[in-house]
Amino acid sequence: MMLGFRKWCVCLSLAMAGAGVQAQGGDGNQGNYAIGAGDEIRITVYGQPELTADAQVSAKGTVVVPLLGSLSIAGKTSADAADLIAERYQEGNFLKNAQVNLLITQYRSQVVAILGKVNNPGKLVLEGPTSLTQALAWAGGIAPTGSERLVLTRTAKNGRLERTEYDLQKLLNYDADEIPPVWLQDGDTLYVPNAGRFYLNGEVHSPGMYPLDRPLNVMQALSAGGGPTARANDSSIKLFRPQADGSTKEIRAKPDDAVLDGDVLVIKESLF
Repeated sequence: MMLGFRKWCVCLSLAMAGAGVQAQGGDGNQGNYAIGAGDEIRITVYGQPELTADAQVSAKGTVVVPLLGSLSIAGKTSADAADLIAERYQEGNFLKNAQVNLLITQYRSQVVAILGKVNNPGKLVLEGPTSLTQALAWAGGIAPTGSERLVLTRTAKNGRLERTEYDLQKLLNYDADEIPPVWLQDGDTLYVPNAGRFYLNGEVHSPGMYPLDRPLNVMQALSAGGGPTARANDSSIKLFRPQADGSTKEIRAKPDDAVLDGDVLVIKESLF
């Protein structure tokens, strides 16, 4: 019951975080978006309606601008591209004090993949600046069997793949924790892995198997099972951890020790 409620809370938070994803694209949302091949744009020049043009960015990153011909605008923001066009109009003595506006009318160049245990995996076309939590909301949130440990894979400037893990709860509480949003880029892959499992046994109120869908320490894991009973020996918590060779390692657990997938926590009964 508590797991279902927590998942519902996460989905609600994601829905709120992603409420503007599909509404992106107006002038106020294009500030940081880098224009790319396939995007469609509209160019307008103040006081010069005959210079209005609709164009699609070519595979080479260029568009044809009235009087100027082909200009490369790929990688630029809409404001920077507009400034470039205005400068060329003035440098070519076509216009004085040219005031150019460039609006992205269709986003087609920047795509991220959302894979793994989400309710609606697929490819998302970035319509302006889009955060990781907004993209997750677009994908319908985390599936019941998914983890809150998110994996973002991105191609660095040197061509190598970079893999970064994020804790969803921290991202959703970025205002309180002063953690900035994670903005997605073209070619990113967001992966939600399966939630792990841990087991509680002995003197806990609700022994059994629990999902390890976010980072937990020993005390947090015990809380998931209702905490120790009145008969529990809190100073004697054993952790049994499976090893790669098939054996099991016994550890005298400390309250702040991390719990890993497959761990078994056992609380002994107090002798007094």
